[in-house]
Amino acid sequence: VYYGPKQQILYYTVCNQDGFGSCDIFFSEMANERWGERQNLGEIVNTPQWDAQPSVSGDGNTIIFASSRTGGFGGKDLWMTRKVNGKWTKALNLGPTINTKYGEEGVYIHPDGKTLYFSSQGLKGMGGYDVYKTVYNDSAKTWSIPQNIGYPVNTPDDDVFFAVSASGRRAFYTSFNH
Repeated sequence: VYYGPKQQILYYTVCNQDGFGSCDIFFSEMANERWGERQNLGEIVNTPQWDAQPSVSGDGNTIIFASSRTGGFGGKDLWMTRKVNGKWTKALNLGPTINTKYGEEGVYIHPDGKTLYFSSQGLKGMGGYDVYKTVYNDSAKTWSIPQNIGYPVNTPDDDVFFAVSASGRRAFYTSFNH
């Protein structure tokens, strides 16, 4: 959810309904204390493949999401779109520092706008999906090498959807025990 100075926008995934693919990213705007009609972000962001799990930056101008679209490194990759002059740009893959030939998903952009948490099956971990942290370097325009956040969050099972409060004092995540 993006809470700007004069607007509130909710970004979310809708599957198998009025989209370009199996799942697409939609948004709704708050007006007069009610959520408006859902709107698809359009073909510039969504594809005929699975596009889901959006996380929006604190300023509302960047969305990072998971997608199984072609042009990635394999499985599900993380992609980014930015709002320029009020329009979303073509989504770009976050590259091989983040994405592997396996799955990456469960993305969360911290309110600081440069720290990214995500889950990966392909980076060295404890098993299944593990949670990683990377930081964007503005001057180099690159993401740092992802760091596994370790135990007790990561386990031999799937650990995903990690989100940290703005204060950094609390975190929430899901762990799937098989």
